Amino acid sequence: MTLVGELWEGLIPEEREQVTKLCPERRFPKRGTIFAPGDPPDALYVLTSGLVMLSHMSEDGQESILRVLGPGDVFGELFLTVRARPFLATAVTPCVVTVVPAEGFLHLLSAIPKIGLNFIRVLSRHLADMAIDRGQSSHKWSSQRLALTLLKLSAIHGVKGEGGMTIALPLTHQILADMIGTSRETVTRHLAQLKQQGIVRQRGRTLFVQTAGLRGLIPEWAPTQI
Repeated sequence: MTLVGELWEGLIPEEREQVTKLCPERRFPKRGTIFAPGDPPDALYVLTSGLVMLSHMSEDGQESILRVLGPGDVFGELFLTVRARPFLATAVTPCVVTVVPAEGFLHLLSAIPKIGLNFIRVLSRHLADMAIDRGQSSHKWSSQRLALTLLKLSAIHGVKGEGGMTIALPLTHQILADMIGTSRETVTRHLAQLKQQGIVRQRGRTLFVQTAGLRGLIPEWAPTQI
């Protein structure tokens, strides 16, 4: 069993062994439901491989994409504060997750204090993501929403390299369209324009982005964290 992500950073081998004894690993097929609205919040999850999408369904049946998660991301963390799951978590690709049962997590917090510190960092980053999402919702132009989404993805999943950030996630144009509330064709058009401007390059599903160029498209909204 492989432990991936910020929640497990800094753990020594003996501590990792404790985690693996308490936390089972589960596999989900593409489009598999990890949890659904109304499910009991009995665990949090750490994504080991694949992509997971968090979404919310309104009363009138409109689905809103909240986040697309990649390896190492923690989700379902509201299990400590709610009585039922408010969101839907779906496997975008076949994925593997580490399941951290609620009781097991409380035991780990007392036995391995470093996990508690890591968890605080995770929650802080999620709050920063919410600020980015609020900024995104204030932009009516889909091109600006796409720029903000690429900035957020680069901040969370990007790897710094020569000339920019590499986002090595299997993101389709449709997934990006769902994230910003527009059509796949619109995202394809915007990405083509960004490529012409030299702000984005693409090799297969991997994106290479110039964050300074993306910020220049939304100069009135340039948070320091990205």
